[in-house]
Amino acid sequence: MSIEHQLDAFEQTLKQHEFHPVIVPELQFGKGLIVDLSPSSEIWKKVTDEHDFSAEIKRQVAETGAVVEIGRYAEQRMIYQDTENFEHTESRTLHIGLDLGIPAGNSVFAPIQGEVVAFANRQIQGDYGPVIILRHQLEGHIFHTLYGHLATSSLQDLYIGKIIQAGEAFATIGTYDENGGWATHLHFQIIRDLGEYLDDYPGVVDPKQADFYLRNCPNPNWILGRSDLA
Repeated sequence: MSIEHQLDAFEQTLKQHEFHPVIVPELQFGKGLIVDLSPSSEIWKKVTDEHDFSAEIKRQVAETGAVVEIGRYAEQRMIYQDTENFEHTESRTLHIGLDLGIPAGNSVFAPIQGEVVAFANRQIQGDYGPVIILRHQLEGHIFHTLYGHLATSSLQDLYIGKIIQAGEAFATIGTYDENGGWATHLHFQIIRDLGEYLDDYPGVVDPKQADFYLRNCPNPNWILGRSDLA
């Protein structure tokens, strides 16, 4: 069976499955502000030395009444280049997860039963901060979900092989001071094959490798199920 056919079958399986929400339903399915952080975005016209893009996003949230800020999958971004984590890797600009911007302290739930296969506290500026990866099986398909920018407390009592039940609150959203230096949000990503990576699986890649990474890390909205995202 070709990779394309395998992916089609995997996509259909995920789209047809009823997953538990990854964050509280009122936020996951509530009014969202879809944030465009691509180089051509209008947001950059509002950014000054005193008013960065995070502050502008918060201004738009207050203006629109959104309850969740959504950072898009497969988006080209240039916001990483000034962070320590991306030094000497300036070509990595393609975001292959989906960001859910909500306040720190909110719970993160397993969308389906999973097994802990990796976790770490990656405290280089611009990295994931606390990160957890779960391995899942669904109708013959094996895949993984990655949760980045968590609270440090999320790593307590974890061990490789621990089973997390569907709907179990297994982590919380981290603060700026612990999540790698980002506005509070969850980076959520699907990974089919971890390859040689573990807790360091990239969430941002070189666009020249887009064909591989967008197949291996398909759209997280297949699990999240928001109607305003492709």
